[in-house]
Amino acid sequence: MKQQMSSRERFLTALHRGQPDRVPWLEGYIHQSLADRIVGRRTNLPPGWCISPDVYPILCLDAIVYDFLPPIFATMERHGDVLQVKEPLLKSKDDLKALKEFLPDPDKPEFYASASELLAFARQRDLAAIAAVRLGVSNTYNSMGYDNFCYALYDDPEFILESMEIYGEWCIKVITHVNEMGFDAIWISEDIAFKWGPMFSPEQFRKYMLPHEKKVADHIALPKIYHTDGNPLLLLPDLLTLNINALANLEHGAVDIFKVKEEYGDKICLIGNIDLHYTLPDGTPEETVLETKEKIERVGKGGGYIIASSNGLTEYCKVENILALNGAILRYGWY
Repeated sequence: MKQQMSSRERFLTALHRGQPDRVPWLEGYIHQSLADRIVGRRTNLPPGWCISPDVYPILCLDAIVYDFLPPIFATMERHGDVLQVKEPLLKSKDDLKALKEFLPDPDKPEFYASASELLAFARQRDLAAIAAVRLGVSNTYNSMGYDNFCYALYDDPEFILESMEIYGEWCIKVITHVNEMGFDAIWISEDIAFKWGPMFSPEQFRKYMLPHEKKVADHIALPKIYHTDGNPLLLLPDLLTLNINALANLEHGAVDIFKVKEEYGDKICLIGNIDLHYTLPDGTPEETVLETKEKIERVGKGGGYIIASSNGLTEYCKVENILALNGAILRYGWY
């Protein structure tokens, strides 16, 4: 009888386009209010942890993610479990000095204390430990405000480049530390697409963003997972030049994951695509099982697939559908 893999072995095998014993399951985050409902009580969510450790005895997740994302230079406001930009503060080059002073010191040992606790938890349960970082693009447009960012692309691209440089240098320092900590992979969280296509023209992306992203990504010594919302496929050949191992989360309704599997399945691992617009928040457990089974059978064929939602498990998902997803993975996910 074939020996069952650990969660970490399973995840890393799929990440490198191999066929593990079962399709692994990864979520970039689970909102705490949803975790509370899954567990049936108030859960513990340590600083920086993207998923409460309390859900792991219930869900068959194979990885856990820690948040090393740089803060957005803006006034923020909370809506439930989500922090959103209220007012961008990076309005001109005069604000660049304040941006540098705003960012926390990435060389302080205490910055990594909670991450070390997550690593200990991951090793105890033999989970894959993932470090979420950014390269500086999405922090720049969020800190500037997207409208101002778009105007600056034409009126003052140097302002954008200087802003990305400040964020990028901070990210490089964090990545340098993370490389040595014992994480298994890096999750690059850079939203670069809307549902209908890239947020920038391919020409703009190649001229301004891609050289910057490559400069920062080249410091990553671990396997790379590139996450973006929407449909980035027009830019996928460019993203492959970053030597990424996987593309996440392949938003359902924006991306035809079956077509991507045919065209790119021999080049990168695919992550995600369980519908977060209808199935998980509004569908039935039966619909959740059917969709999960189809993704496992069609995208998971031959390996190189890690199942996940189209972004993360949000507070508006139904608990019964998350449990149905869990059950379907355990029933249909074995090779």
